[in-house]
Amino acid sequence: MSDKTFFLGLGGQKCGSSWIQAYLNRQQGADFGRLGEYQIWESDLGSVFARYRLAAPSGFQMLRAEAKRRLGMTEPADHLRWRMQHDRQQYFAYFEQLLNRPGVTMTGDITPSYAALPAPLLQKIKDGFEGPGISVKCLFSMRDPVSRIRSHYRMDIDKGTAPEPADFEAGLRGFYASAEAAARTRYDMTLEAMETVFAPQDRFICLFEELFTHEGIADLAAFAGVPAEAEAGGQKVNARGSAGGISDDLTAEIARHYAPVYAAVARRLPQIARVWPSARFLTSA
Repeated sequence: MSDKTFFLGLGGQKCGSSWIQAYLNRQQGADFGRLGEYQIWESDLGSVFARYRLAAPSGFQMLRAEAKRRLGMTEPADHLRWRMQHDRQQYFAYFEQLLNRPGVTMTGDITPSYAALPAPLLQKIKDGFEGPGISVKCLFSMRDPVSRIRSHYRMDIDKGTAPEPADFEAGLRGFYASAEAAARTRYDMTLEAMETVFAPQDRFICLFEELFTHEGIADLAAFAGVPAEAEAGGQKVNARGSAGGISDDLTAEIARHYAPVYAAVARRLPQIARVWPSARFLTSA
């Protein structure tokens, strides 16, 4: 068995993925590289993810970036991301080089929108590392769908990618069924893809609502083979403020729209009936 591990994090978005990456990256023997989120593979999916595909740099930008690489200087983030999108072998080579450094035993790419990756793409990533003898482990964190979508919408407003609505709830009603929201909320499809590609011992699923507890941290640490830091639960990375409450009517409407998600998660983690507030609107969850 290899003593080198690549962690592939599928998100989900607004579900603690930045915290997971930070937790793993500060462990002894960890080096997750230059970027927080690499955003390489989802651009293959087009649709709402087409914006992640970077245009080729200009000739001058390319020469400057390559000169920095040769001199051992920091490569511009966009150039690194473009190289990996343009030639996926450079993606594998990049992380292999990290793992070849003295003392480095783990690395990874935890990108929230990877939740949308289908099984064939997950298999391609897994196969790309197993050739050089690197173990690939997959992680996925899930949050109450209504809370996740509400936080996602608030983030888009704050970033300026969605207009500030006159009425937040009315705006959310127009957002929750959009391709943008659904692409990151269909946990049922993510779980199916994970289970198609990864053996039980190589996949980890958890609930955002339990992640920061002592038990949640211990479970993550055991899966990753790293020390459990009970006090880490108070360290929120990339956290945003609450999006504000919404009515029970809209909560129930969103929950019913994503009923297959609740059913799929409940089969694996039945405690969602207790820890996901919106699950009370679906008797099957």
